[in-house]
Order: sequence, then C-alpha cells, then structure tokens
Amino acid sequence: MSLAFAILGLLSYKQMTGYDLKNVFDASIKNIWPAHLSQIYRELSGLEGKDLVVSHTETQESRPDRKVYSLTDKGRDELNQWLNQTPQNFVSFTRDETALRMFFGSKIDKDEMIFQLKTLIKQKKETIDVLHEIDAQIRNSSSETDKKFWLLSVMKGYKIAEAELSWAEVCIEELESMHDS
Repeated sequence: MSLAFAILGLLSYKQMTGYDLKNVFDASIKNIWPAHLSQIYRELSGLEGKDLVVSHTETQESRPDRKVYSLTDKGRDELNQWLNQTPQNFVSFTRDETALRMFFGSKIDKDEMIFQLKTLIKQKKETIDVLHEIDAQIRNSSSETDKKFWLLSVMKGYKIAEAELSWAEVCIEELESMHDS
C-alpha cells in the first residue's frame, strides 16, 4: 500500500499524469520508493476506483490526450491519516542477494566473490551520484517548506549506500587477507 501513499503524497503537491508522476519519482524519491510506470498506472486505477483520486482528460493539439490525476478530499484524508500513524515496524528488511551470496561464499571461488563485491561498490557509487543529482534538484526547488524534509529523506539514501559500500570494501579486505586452503 505504500506505493499508493507515495502517489497520494505526490499528488498532494499538484495534479499530474502518470508519466509526470514517474518523472517526479525518478527525480525525488526513487532511492526510497522506486516505481515502474506500469505500477504507477495500475495503482492510479485502483486509487481512482476508491475515490482517492480523480482524473480528467486534457486535449492536446499535436500529441495524444493526457489523463491528469488529482487528489480528492477523501484521498487527502487517507494520506493524512497514514502520515499521522506511527509505523508498527521501523525495520525494513529487504531481500539482499549480495548478503545471501556472502553467507554461502565459502561455496564459490574467493576471486569471484571479490569481483561481485567490486561490482556492488561500482553500483553503490553510481547510486551516490544519482543521490547527488536528486539532492541538487531539491536544493534548487522553490519549496522551502518541503525542502528540509526532502533532503532528510535523501540523507537516508546516502547513509545506506555509504554503509553498503563500506561493508563491501571491508569484505574485500578480509577476503584478500585469507589464505587459500
């Protein structure tokens, strides 16, 4: 249900098409809640069926018509109710394939595990670069009221990526210091 609340939250700022929502996801919250365009459209349909959003069609001369969504009062109430509830569980466990592979790491060649960790480091550095772009976009936005909260959410992304990067570097050091048996 959190994708629904992410969409409701974004629509609380302004009305948007599904495509607009995807662009805003990618420019702001994809580090904490990524979404594919197909997921967004599926969720919008469900939210509209629950009267949490409404849509209208905007005719365009040189392009196909646009379906624009906006938040209803019921949707705003639902969002506010969700925002004011303390999460029951602050731990967000994810399926971590890298950690699982590490758990079974004795079953594969050490050099292969090091290669995988170096790939993880490369990807985490790319994630940090994307977070820098998101951070810059937020800092250049006009919404001073929201800016601080948006930057705090990006900070969590930085911290997680930096921690995973550091973990991978330590693992590589440990594996490289192991004597082959």
